[in-house]
Amino acid sequence: MTLNAALRLMAGSVVTLSLVLSHFFGPAWLWLTAFVGLNLLQSAFTRWCPAVTIFRVLGLKDEVCDRHGMNINQGVHIIAGMLILVTTVPVILGYWPQTLLIATLIIGVSLMQSAFTGWCPAIQVARMLGFKPTRSV
Repeated sequence: MTLNAALRLMAGSVVTLSLVLSHFFGPAWLWLTAFVGLNLLQSAFTRWCPAVTIFRVLGLKDEVCDRHGMNINQGVHIIAGMLILVTTVPVILGYWPQTLLIATLIIGVSLMQSAFTGWCPAIQVARMLGFKPTRSV
């Protein structure tokens, strides 16, 4: 498993878990969901995430891009992070109904399964938007 696949697995797992916890134990858990979305978004631009440091110590392989510009993994982080924030924050603030969190759950599950299959809609969208392909080191 590559570092970015592990990161998608972790992000998707935390999003899904926090949504389940918010359903059973209260809406305050949605802040964890929003944090994951914000962290995905910032990691796309800074190329740093606390989990990446841990995954590198564990020996997971990095992926590199042979061209300048943003790579597909950064595109997935931007897309997933924005979608998580757009579907979570309005619910936290009370503007939209909690049924919107079904979309957030779909994003979380999609991130988890992409760690194993290598396919998710965000990867396809990132390719179509011109994000650069990567390869394992």
